[in-house]
Amino acid sequence: MGHSQMDPNAAIFQLSPDIFLLILKHLALHDKFLLSHTCKAFRHSTYHDWDSEISRLSSSDRVGFWAGLAYTLPDYWACPKCCKLHLINTSDVPATLYRQQLIPCQADISRGIGTEMYSIHHHHIQFALKLSRLCKHQQYLGALMKPYTDTRISLLNPLTDSYTAEPNIITKQFILREEWNISNDTSTTLPLFPENGTFHMPVCPHLGLTSSGLASSRMRKKWDAERLQLRHKMTELEELTLFKEMTLIEDGIAFAFRFPGNWIYNSCLRCPTDIGIIVSADERKVTVRAWHNFGVEGSPMGTNWRVHVADPSQAWATLGSYMDYTHRSVRTLWMEDISDETKSKAQTGILGRKLH
Repeated sequence: MGHSQMDPNAAIFQLSPDIFLLILKHLALHDKFLLSHTCKAFRHSTYHDWDSEISRLSSSDRVGFWAGLAYTLPDYWACPKCCKLHLINTSDVPATLYRQQLIPCQADISRGIGTEMYSIHHHHIQFALKLSRLCKHQQYLGALMKPYTDTRISLLNPLTDSYTAEPNIITKQFILREEWNISNDTSTTLPLFPENGTFHMPVCPHLGLTSSGLASSRMRKKWDAERLQLRHKMTELEELTLFKEMTLIEDGIAFAFRFPGNWIYNSCLRCPTDIGIIVSADERKVTVRAWHNFGVEGSPMGTNWRVHVADPSQAWATLGSYMDYTHRSVRTLWMEDISDETKSKAQTGILGRKLH
């Protein structure tokens, strides 16, 4: 960014020095940095020893500084690992194999829960929001927002399972809808969730199947709850409450089998994720949907992102990141954004139930 001469008659230079300095005082550091590169007048009025100033920031604020710079730069994104701006790479999309090798410092900035071929990273979300706002790199934006589907034959024939991811930007927020389907299209009586299967469903860091069978998934989470109870000196009631929270998916699937053909809705209690579960009337197919709200543009250190990220150093249900939100709001936002025709079809014959 080069310096240029600004018109001395510009309105901002007609302000009194006190008001002008008051405005500068309330600017974020990254805004002052950008302002200092616009003209000589602003360079002098916003002078800082930038290297020294940035080095004194906390690690979180330092990442926030670079994220603030990236907000206005369509070709760059802020990396929390090396605290630098990385140049755009239009080959780097959520469905890319070996995507980590496309990042200069090979930072893993994904949710950390993906076992699917589709892995959304923080910079994917930020680029999508930014490029839709700046109307730049529209071909890359299209690639970032492209829906993804993967259908597989289970190792336990005749079961098949599929995964679909569909991103959307609604009211300047990045919303991701994921869907898992398990089906048995034959006349055999093989259960949809066999205990000896290998199917996993990482809905969010706090909800999901940890193994194919509902009973074995519950058992693993029971062990996790017991370890957390010992580590954090919980009461028996607190441990039981945590276990019920951890097994909302298992409970939801079991409840859906009691009412086939009807949607069962619930929400994660820790991150902005709404879920819907339905078992077909013939009980040969189960669908689990999740709607995630990753929020508006911001730093990878911000709550909007961190609350969706699994911590590999903790048990899967960590007592850390938590974000209060209105349950059902993400699903409602998604439904309000689709056409009336699609909405009426989606709602026909569906009974929404709240699982308690």
